[in-house]
Amino acid sequence: MNTIQEQLFAQLSGLAAGGVYPIVAEQNAVYPYLVYQRVASPVENTLDGNGNPPINNTRFQIDAWDLTYGGAVTLAAAVKAAMSSWGVPNVQLHEHDQYEADVKAFRIVMDFSVWHA
Repeated sequence: MNTIQEQLFAQLSGLAAGGVYPIVAEQNAVYPYLVYQRVASPVENTLDGNGNPPINNTRFQIDAWDLTYGGAVTLAAAVKAAMSSWGVPNVQLHEHDQYEADVKAFRIVMDFSVWHA
């Protein structure tokens, strides 16, 4: 069985011409690209089943990067569509825009709550 990170990678693959990267993009990555990271992953124990199997509620941050704001917005919309169609229950918690002056690129930061075994 694949980890939830591997499943997320598979769900996002193909959305960005520059690729999908865990935690940090490779040096000189081609735009547009996505970066994802696991922000928190608590195990939710329930009385029904006493946590067997455990239910995990992993929060992922997914960043859509591009050289133009419009490109970043378009890529973020593709991410939201991919997450909506994913067979793993999830909900978007947060989204905000950033401009990273040091690399002269735009970034849309999205947080998703993902429920999985």
